[in-house]
Amino acid sequence: MKDWREKINALQEAELSLQVEKDGVVFFTSTEPMLKPLFTCLQQHPVEMAGSVVIDKIVGRAAAMLCAQGRVAKIITPLISRSAIEILEQFQIAYHALRILPQIMNRDQSGPCPMEKLAMQFENPQEFVDELARRMTGK
Repeated sequence: MKDWREKINALQEAELSLQVEKDGVVFFTSTEPMLKPLFTCLQQHPVEMAGSVVIDKIVGRAAAMLCAQGRVAKIITPLISRSAIEILEQFQIAYHALRILPQIMNRDQSGPCPMEKLAMQFENPQEFVDELARRMTGK
């Protein structure tokens, strides 16, 4: 069994943005950036998500909300935000991270990531997921 640091290294070496596994079996991977892969995984594999391990490139509050909604057991990541940790602790999701950041920033580092800002408006993961679905589908 790989330790959590080895899982981060494997994610980076494979140039993946996300890997989700359960009972040691990988059932979802993606190279896509940002939040879309995790959202897609939650939509396509809601049953498998429960009790799974999410290895994600960056975990902000938005990703933490998706993981809470999916009833994930553990998150492994190189970078996590403080507000993500608040959500994970609230929903009793274990996590391992190499670095804790005050917040996830946008691409040009001029302000918070738009999804992080959106997620700050919600306390309830289901309400956040519903809003994210509306934005992603345009409905």
